[in-house]
Amino acid sequence: MFNNLATSNSRSSSESVPLKRAIVVFDGGNRTLKWLDIDNRPRVIPAFIRHFEPGFDDPTPDDHSIVISAGDHHFCLGAVARDMRGTPVFQDNKCELAKKLVLAAIEPHSGSSAVVIQRLVIALPNSRNQADIAELKKIEGTHQFTRNGQRITAVVSEVKPIDETQSAYNFAMKRDLYRSKRQLNGVLDLGGGTGIGRLYSVGGSLIREADAILPGTYDLARRISARITPQLSTSPDLSQIMDGIERQDFTLGTSGFQFQKQFEICREQWLSDIRAELRSRWNQWMSEIGEILIIGGSASLAEPLEEATKGRFKVARHSQIDRFSQLISLLGMTAG
Repeated sequence: MFNNLATSNSRSSSESVPLKRAIVVFDGGNRTLKWLDIDNRPRVIPAFIRHFEPGFDDPTPDDHSIVISAGDHHFCLGAVARDMRGTPVFQDNKCELAKKLVLAAIEPHSGSSAVVIQRLVIALPNSRNQADIAELKKIEGTHQFTRNGQRITAVVSEVKPIDETQSAYNFAMKRDLYRSKRQLNGVLDLGGGTGIGRLYSVGGSLIREADAILPGTYDLARRISARITPQLSTSPDLSQIMDGIERQDFTLGTSGFQFQKQFEICREQWLSDIRAELRSRWNQWMSEIGEILIIGGSASLAEPLEEATKGRFKVARHSQIDRFSQLISLLGMTAG
């Protein structure tokens, strides 16, 4: 079937469109959905999903939005879902949603409507959670759906789950982002719903006992909300607070209300609580720890932590890659 499809969709009489993609990587984060497109370029869209009724709601895809129809399920992802008051991904179980979210990353080569993905690498918080893995494994098999108006038939041969911090750690070790490989090093991944801190042995093994689940920017937004609510007629939308933080204009939606002063106070408290939790959790390894690489969509918010620890905690940066702290996990997954 697929051989026939590949042959019939040719760029020219002498050149067939490639059918297989050896690897597709997808990271369904709390604040953004990330993947590498068919040309190996990073795609980042807001992590919102909105189901819709065709003929009543007709969302339009754009550079930051994907529109999907699969059987009786019709939904959009990204900016248009956010604007249509969709659901933030962090409010649901990402692994249960994955079979929908991942369709954003599944696309054939130009000129074809079919694709065989030999390995689909998906990041998740804990690759040992058997229930989550079982949900992700349901993605294996054949899928027929419409993505941004294009009918697609896709076969996913293998789904490979990977811990969210593992690919970033692997990338950092290969690119010598840690000053020393003779000490324990770690990763602090700060996302929207939660953060996670992890340590790795000198040999590169994850020290599970050191795992620390931490408050993400949702918690930071909640703290800010508690401070500004008395000044407002209604409780603010936490997503709008997080959007204002991400834009760095610290403005609540279109209201014009500024919350930068409250942000500075709450960020200091938020980072202090994170540092205290890590100090408690990592106490027995503290003398052996070299550096902790801060990654994730909220990594830049932790710059005061970098200063306070004199670089022991450091935000991931790359002179030639924008949003590197947000993309390092995705880039590391290609070797997964």
